[in-house]
Amino acid sequence: MTSLRIEDSQQSSSGIFTEIHDVRIEKLVYGGEGIGRLALGKAVFVSGVLPGELVRARITGKRKGVFHAVTQEVLEPSPDRVSPPCSGEKQCTGATWPFIAYPAQLCLKEKILLDTIQRTGGMAPKHALPIIPSPKTDHYRLRTQFNVRTEKGTQRLGFFRQGSYSLVEVEDAFLIHPLINKTLAAVRKLVNLLPPLLEVHLNASPAGEVHLLLFGAEDTFRLQDNFFAGLQESVPEVIGITGFAKKRKAFSLGKNIMTLEVEGLTLHATEGNFFQVNWDQNRNMVRTVLDFAGPAGNETVLDLYCGIGNFSLPLAKQAGKVIGIESGYSAIEDARKNAQLNNITNAEFFADDLQRGLKPLLERKLKAEVVVLDPPRAGATLKTLERILAFVPRKIVYVSCNPSTLARDLKFFHLFGFRLHRLQPVDMFPWTYHIECVAEMVREE
Repeated sequence: MTSLRIEDSQQSSSGIFTEIHDVRIEKLVYGGEGIGRLALGKAVFVSGVLPGELVRARITGKRKGVFHAVTQEVLEPSPDRVSPPCSGEKQCTGATWPFIAYPAQLCLKEKILLDTIQRTGGMAPKHALPIIPSPKTDHYRLRTQFNVRTEKGTQRLGFFRQGSYSLVEVEDAFLIHPLINKTLAAVRKLVNLLPPLLEVHLNASPAGEVHLLLFGAEDTFRLQDNFFAGLQESVPEVIGITGFAKKRKAFSLGKNIMTLEVEGLTLHATEGNFFQVNWDQNRNMVRTVLDFAGPAGNETVLDLYCGIGNFSLPLAKQAGKVIGIESGYSAIEDARKNAQLNNITNAEFFADDLQRGLKPLLERKLKAEVVVLDPPRAGATLKTLERILAFVPRKIVYVSCNPSTLARDLKFFHLFGFRLHRLQPVDMFPWTYHIECVAEMVREE
């Protein structure tokens, strides 16, 4: 019986993991997979599918009691299925949804976000705003990290295939900014001038600058003198290189500051400090945060995970005072310098983790009418959420790149009297399942 093979699949090499099943896809979930049903209604997550499709899928494993499968053949394709806009994995690497028409991607992201908020958070926004499409759907990524492997004495640069250390040497990657593709090709030609590497990080700015971070595999990092000159000859836009030996900074050549612009402000990001990969959409996201926060001229805004001041400094033009907290000292140094650069005097920045950083502000009995937070993919910690409530904000603006942890954290605020007023998805990452969004939580009076 099929049901027995499912139950016994991990015990038998000829069980379900080697079987092919025809599966009707019900819907997509965050992570990009579709949900279907096997015999007796057992759920299976299938990659490379669209809702409504009938596919022939091969079971690849079972995790947390749920089967996973890959599509072998599409028997009944969705009208939203298209030919990929890129050719092969050398160009398509990183594009998890290259087979879905762009308008359909937007609709799917809206649905996945709302489903996740309702299922995990147990709530629905009063206003679910339509997703903001990306002005650019290709070559938008300003930052990319490449893996390095040495084979037959030659260093190869590319991406590891998911779940393995097998390297794909990307060429003219579809999602990556042209300057990064150009720089990658130049680095490959000069790779014999480099010591053994683990990773190469290439960052481009909207202003047309390129900076390299080279992570060496040895205790010392010796860069041959003619590498930088040779690279700049091929790519004049390269402004600098920073090298690390076992994660310890070994040298810096040229300029190590990238120039960015948002809401009429100039921002500088020092080597390695975070900025969004899709800058057009970052501008849209900042405008959304300003709209949702809506601080009055005498109000205090607390900006958590503030980075280099991407939200803090535009907010300071509206609010009475802005306080930014970020664990990275280098990012806080950039934020302080960016405030000076733009003649902003009503913004303070503190380098600390949020648990320690929030405590002295609470001891000063500081009240923040608005709290903005942009945590990492894992979301905020419970202690951070609890301390946010201690500031008695009237409004919380939550920026998230993970609908699952967003829903979890919004549920916490909901339990303490906040209601989800507006939810604005932003398509920061076209041709992938990733979803960026801004949520506005308002305290009920």
